[in-house]
Amino acid sequence: MTKTKKDNLFITFLQGFVIGFGIIFPISSSVLAMTMGIYERLLKVINNLFTSFKEEKGFLISFILGVVASAIVCCLILNITLNKFPVATLLFFVGLIVGGIQMIVKKTEKKITLPNVLCSIIGAAILLSLSFLGSGKDAIITTNLIGYLKVFGVGIVAAGTMIIPGVSGSAILIILGYYAPLLAIISDTMHFTNLGENILIILVFGIGMILGIFGMSKLMEYLLDKHKIKTYFAIVGFVFASIVNIIILIFGYKFNLIEFIIGMILFAGGYILSAKYLKGE
Repeated sequence: MTKTKKDNLFITFLQGFVIGFGIIFPISSSVLAMTMGIYERLLKVINNLFTSFKEEKGFLISFILGVVASAIVCCLILNITLNKFPVATLLFFVGLIVGGIQMIVKKTEKKITLPNVLCSIIGAAILLSLSFLGSGKDAIITTNLIGYLKVFGVGIVAAGTMIIPGVSGSAILIILGYYAPLLAIISDTMHFTNLGENILIILVFGIGMILGIFGMSKLMEYLLDKHKIKTYFAIVGFVFASIVNIIILIFGYKFNLIEFIIGMILFAGGYILSAKYLKGE
């Protein structure tokens, strides 16, 4: 894989850090990767991990460290940001996404044809439909064969959909009723509670996630190689729909004027960060 310029590993770390937040929060981490211009590169690294590791190790290690650091921070501040300042937090992510839209639209080469536009409309419709799916009750995770198979399947679905720009793996977990139970299991594990059962559940879920990531990465790389323009038009639909989905999510919260103003400041900061500093291309 040829790189046109030397990587700024600090920027790569920041990119991983931001995307790590997208993995934990109900935000599409793939959209964040797309708006930062590193989505295709990540797909290629995942799909050619063993052959490209030597060449891409600096990028990959910095990126993974950013994701891990973000996950740790999320565990420490998740209750504060989601429970106390959800609107301000979500507006920051909207700013990140909006800041990178121009780069994504450029990928379509502005080849506006009926089939391409239909790809955008269908992509947007699929994503918007997620807003109208009820999350229902939280699932009860059982420690028997059926329970482990369900967790394994949920891991495949959540991680696989996470690779699709505009689709949030966390949102899928919320819809399936597994988001809160899995967070509780992770929290209990960090507090050394029910370690045996919890670690096994996390391992089963993690194996499912790995399979989902590799499987969907192969599919997305194929689509971008063979049907690049149509795929990017669909991604444009995904991205705009993801913004609408987040806005719908925002209006589901109660917020006051001060939080909204802070949120708009964070929106502007997210926009500038994405548009000016987090570009990978």
